[in-house]
Amino acid sequence: MSNIAEIREKIKSQKWTDDPFSLLSDIASICSSNINMGRDLVIRALENQDSLGLAYREILNDLTMQVGLYPYVSNLGDLSLRNALMHAAHRADGIMGDYVLHRSQARVLHWLMSGSSVILSAPTSFGKSLLIDIIISAKKFDNVVLIVPTLALVEETRRRMSRFVEEYSIVTSSNQKITERNIFVLTQERYLSMEEEIPEADFFVIDEFYKLSISNDGGRSTLLNQAFLRLCNTGAQFYLLGPSIKSIPDVVKEKLNCKFLVEDFQTVAIELHFLRKKPNRNEALAKLLDEIEGQTMVYCQSPASTRKLIKSYLDIRKLEITQDQELLEAAKWTSENYHDKWLVSVALRHGIGIHHGRLPRSLGRFMIRAFEEGKIKVLLCTSTLIEGVNTSAKNVVIYDNKLNKKSLDFFTFSNIKGRTGRMFRHFIGNIFVFDAPPEEELPFVDMPAINPGENTPSSLLINLPAKDIPASLREKVETILNQKLLPIELLKRHSGIEPEYLLDTANHLLKSSYRDLERFAWSSKPQYDDIKLTSEIIWTQLGGAPSARQGAMRSASMMTLWVWKLYASRNVPRFRREMISNQIVRNTSPDEAVENVLAFLRGWASFNYPKYLIALNDVANHVLQLKGLRSCNYLPFAMTIEHLFQPSSFSALEEYGLPTEISEKFLNERIFKKDDSLDVVVNNLRNRELSRFGDSVFEKRVIEDFQRGIGAKIG
Repeated sequence: MSNIAEIREKIKSQKWTDDPFSLLSDIASICSSNINMGRDLVIRALENQDSLGLAYREILNDLTMQVGLYPYVSNLGDLSLRNALMHAAHRADGIMGDYVLHRSQARVLHWLMSGSSVILSAPTSFGKSLLIDIIISAKKFDNVVLIVPTLALVEETRRRMSRFVEEYSIVTSSNQKITERNIFVLTQERYLSMEEEIPEADFFVIDEFYKLSISNDGGRSTLLNQAFLRLCNTGAQFYLLGPSIKSIPDVVKEKLNCKFLVEDFQTVAIELHFLRKKPNRNEALAKLLDEIEGQTMVYCQSPASTRKLIKSYLDIRKLEITQDQELLEAAKWTSENYHDKWLVSVALRHGIGIHHGRLPRSLGRFMIRAFEEGKIKVLLCTSTLIEGVNTSAKNVVIYDNKLNKKSLDFFTFSNIKGRTGRMFRHFIGNIFVFDAPPEEELPFVDMPAINPGENTPSSLLINLPAKDIPASLREKVETILNQKLLPIELLKRHSGIEPEYLLDTANHLLKSSYRDLERFAWSSKPQYDDIKLTSEIIWTQLGGAPSARQGAMRSASMMTLWVWKLYASRNVPRFRREMISNQIVRNTSPDEAVENVLAFLRGWASFNYPKYLIALNDVANHVLQLKGLRSCNYLPFAMTIEHLFQPSSFSALEEYGLPTEISEKFLNERIFKKDDSLDVVVNNLRNRELSRFGDSVFEKRVIEDFQRGIGAKIG
């Protein structure tokens, strides 16, 4: 019998299909002795199954069944009766009847169907998300809550859940009607903001559950723990899923009475290739892209890194302009609406995509779709795509070996690697690296909501039952609970901000003179000085500076100016053009100018700024009332800026893949009204002929994709 390496080399040469019997015999022997290794070889052989004669395809089908890869069986008519029954037993029922589970999926589904709560660690290509759909289809819950880490995944999951639209309302935001049966697809922030409106869950899911470990992500893990705690308190069955987790605390399994399953079942084979950095990294990458076949994702550590790389690549290679009309029109559209020298536009003209967290969500959706359709062959991306969307490629290049200025750990490396290969499309994926992969060390995932420790934030501790707080932390918690500065209900209500910051803000206001304090008593329609006053408190006392910096703000005065300009404009496209132009005049590069504005709009103005302003409203009102002064009301301003002074439906439509510029066309043509709820807007847009509103192939395809995503039947 040949060794494993020799068999892999034979399969790679593809000559084995001329006389496949001996190689298939060797694979069969290995399947009998080491099923995981045998499965890897079977997957590699499947890559060339179309070159085999009928008799040998039957042998390969039998081997495919033997290693549990039931979905890969190509011809059911040639299976033995035993294998045919096995295959049928792994087919889902009802609306999910087109799907066949592999052996390991079926094992996990068994526990879920029995009513057990499951925490699953499995590879990226495992098919973890499919189990969500199958159990929803089979168990007929009334209310399902799906918590996902990004808005891009909210949209992707919402589109997938649309198969259940006849039985459930699919709810992704507060501007939607809640009915008797609902599937809520939300980030942790949205779940917490809507918690009081959401009926008690029968089943909940947390995707990428490793994010429960407290990290330096700006408090999102804290909020995820709070959402997890509140969902656990409902007693609902749950399913937590994530890739390549080593273990969780035993106390978590005991308290939650759940199964922790670690499955290493692979559905694709991975080839690791080392790239030489000679003459330099960029030249080596350009040479690889010249020679490589299939679509390629290139991982970069940041938006700045994607810019630097595309500049270098376009200098090194004089690339032809793409012949794809949609990409050319997308490049023109982004040039007109952002800037003609923005490298996202320039790259599109050459058939190259760029995806990172600063892109408008509709443009990010376009990049993913164009890549999935094969229009874009090379996609430069950051961790927002690696972690945020279930897409993959035949090839993945790890250009940077860092994330957030730290070397990639094995877990993150594995997550990136998992984006190569895909069931039914790429049996074998290629991962290309310049640097040696990190040593294997899978993470231990703690869950502070269930097992609090020294690093557990105060905002989470004050929401825990007293009996669950460790003795070493009780004094810290009691100090916060017993203070007289702010009501404990206020601290819990603003759980996205640590109580220490809220208390520091209250203390600062209490020490202010009456004249200074009276300046905080503005309502609804602020003047410039009102925004400046509150911005300074948000930046300093309330702890908003780190979040604001992520939104491209460098100071409280800069934040004040940009918020005021947006408020004065009340028109996102106009504000965007003016602020991009203003920065370029001051010698900021077009790329930085565009992406600063996008970071401000997406990360600060429409997300974090309203959160801090609403919290400041409650703290300021409490202090003003204590001092016998007139109250303030920042809520109307906070709510309108959260929607960027647009109709509230616009932000949801942007998430669904429809740019604001196209939404404005529909509004101006009275397809819907500015005060319509999202449900009304979507119903008005679902089955109308809207392509005539598209001024180009690009806009027409964007509209078509949007309509498909809301359940329209388009030919």
